[in-house]
Amino acid sequence: MFQSKLFLRLFMTYMAVIFFYMTMCITFLLYENHQISEMQEKRISEIQLEEVRNIVEQRMQTARNIVQNLSYSTVMKQLYMNTSTGELLDSYALFSIQNEMKNTIASGGLSIYKTVLFVENSNKAYSSGGVIALTDSYVPLEQDLPCIMVGTVNEAFQLNSTKRYSFNKNCLLYCDAYTYQSGSSIGTICILFDLKNLGSDIQKILGDDYGASILYQDNVIFSCGEEMGELYETESLTMPDLVCRIYAPTGMVSEVNHFFYFTLSGIVVISIVFAGLAYYVSRKYYMPIDHLEQMVSTKRNTSEDEMEKIIHGIQDLIGEKNRYREKMLTITPYAKTGMLHSMIAGNVAADNVEIFLDENYLDLIRPYFIVSVINFAYDGTPSLREKDHKQKIEELFKVVTDTFSTDEIRIVYYFRDIYNVFLITNFETEQEMDELFYQIYKYVSTAKGDCHVTMGVDVLRDDIGELKHACEGAVKALDGILTDGRETVYFLEDMGDNAVTYYFPVNFREKLKHCLLKQDKEEVHTLLFDIYKTNLDIEGMPEMYRSLIDEFHLSVIKTLREITELNTVHLNIKKYTGLATLQEIFDYYDAALLSVIDTLHEQAEQVEEDSRLEEDIAEYIDTHYCDADLSMQSLTGKFNVSNKYLSLLCKERFGVTYLQYIQSKRIEKAAELLREKRYSLTEIGVMCGYTNQLTFRRNFKSIMGVNPSVYQEKME
Repeated sequence: MFQSKLFLRLFMTYMAVIFFYMTMCITFLLYENHQISEMQEKRISEIQLEEVRNIVEQRMQTARNIVQNLSYSTVMKQLYMNTSTGELLDSYALFSIQNEMKNTIASGGLSIYKTVLFVENSNKAYSSGGVIALTDSYVPLEQDLPCIMVGTVNEAFQLNSTKRYSFNKNCLLYCDAYTYQSGSSIGTICILFDLKNLGSDIQKILGDDYGASILYQDNVIFSCGEEMGELYETESLTMPDLVCRIYAPTGMVSEVNHFFYFTLSGIVVISIVFAGLAYYVSRKYYMPIDHLEQMVSTKRNTSEDEMEKIIHGIQDLIGEKNRYREKMLTITPYAKTGMLHSMIAGNVAADNVEIFLDENYLDLIRPYFIVSVINFAYDGTPSLREKDHKQKIEELFKVVTDTFSTDEIRIVYYFRDIYNVFLITNFETEQEMDELFYQIYKYVSTAKGDCHVTMGVDVLRDDIGELKHACEGAVKALDGILTDGRETVYFLEDMGDNAVTYYFPVNFREKLKHCLLKQDKEEVHTLLFDIYKTNLDIEGMPEMYRSLIDEFHLSVIKTLREITELNTVHLNIKKYTGLATLQEIFDYYDAALLSVIDTLHEQAEQVEEDSRLEEDIAEYIDTHYCDADLSMQSLTGKFNVSNKYLSLLCKERFGVTYLQYIQSKRIEKAAELLREKRYSLTEIGVMCGYTNQLTFRRNFKSIMGVNPSVYQEKME
């Protein structure tokens, strides 16, 4: 059974439909599973970010508690009183202070490395390790308290001579005011957090795949892991200007979705069941045809019993025709009649063929036939929906076949598509049928007054095996529409050798490219009209015009590809494939090329607008780089662009990142002011946009190679 092409086509059609719907279901299932995975990944990353923020917040809260405890401690207040009056502390008082500092560290857990207290007007610092003598008196920090920074105590408080290890260890520093009963500041408490301990706690939460960073006042003060992947960030709830970021890896593996595998298994099982049903249905509707094939393949035998057996088999099959006739009519007439004609052309006796004729089983039972095709074309968009259009056309052609069919002439129809209908005129004797086709055309065009009706007619044929070629000939006859228009009847003629060639400019592509780049619509009109008018005057054959259209379309596509390489916009025009006049085809390409010009114009305006925006942003940065409030957030808000856009702009325009460019401009300005020797270092730092002198000195040294004070001395 699978050796039959007809059975295979029927079975494979069902299988294709089943495979299509199975693919659609699986695709939808995969898409949903992907969406769920993305939501899970986002939620996991948000939870990880909350954990990181909690770790930082916990340390900040611990630091605030220590500051509060020390500020209200009676032991520490006594320290201030003695310092203010200049009285020396006895050994018991020093022991009490040291013990108080140890208790504060113990209350903070292992995350605190050391706590240091600086008191005003004192050249000593106090910690859990004891009293630390300072070469210079304590100098308050310049930035507002509380504050966070990464570095050493020596760097933060500008202590050059202290050799204590704790004062030279790189830590996360939390500094806040040490206050007295009245609330006035009497010193500074500095809490040192171990960076390794902080990194270890964050890595335990994130694992090796994530990266993390902590920013204070837009400066990165701590980072761990790789800063790659999806960015998530959140601000501290209690500490201003403190931001936590994590970088989530792309394509994290989420938990196995068991429902996905269960549903997938269900789809596969259902598809297998439907495949079995497809085989059953295909076999059921193939059985009558299979009986015919078996009878045809039976070798002729002079035995009367065998011949009678074949005849009875055919009679039984025809007796069941009412059951299968509806299914048989879905096959195109040339396939159906061609198959049965091949059977009848065998060795069955002629009188036995009368069985088929008496039952009127065949649509085409006469030796001669002519195929014609009627084309319907609307101005613009059809007013009817496609379903309504086909239904009305089918009702019309039922009337046509009943009206023009006679005892000698049999007419049948079938749809090539909803706008082209084939008529097969079958008759007994060879005769001219031109008048009949004109009558049919007149009747149909009168009935369908809301559209343009055109008919193409093939030549007379007498071999039913050429039915397919006859249909192609009728369609080919419609090529007359190209030059002579619609609303007439075209008969297929022998074209012979057509020595006339069409006109096509040698430099057409260069001219078209020039017109499109200049965005000259009038020049495009002129260029296309020249080709159309010159070829229309040639009065060539339809084949010539088809070749002209092919070369014209190919040249247009090649030109658009060249323009696409010069622009970021993709340009393309689909080939006109429908039945149309030469003027309609050129009007289509003219409108399409004008649309291309509009697209190029819009792109040029967008590029110009983007260029102006880039110039405005760059000019604003170069004018306001010394503003302390200048940041990527302020720029994104002012110019309504994203951080990513600003980063790419700085990379392309300045060759460095935004932060590197701002720092280099500020330090360049600072060096210029230092050379003028008119301002102090503190004033220069503020004038160049730095609110933190430590940051100013650090950036200056990283760019210029020396501290600003050393640079100023060299200038002297």
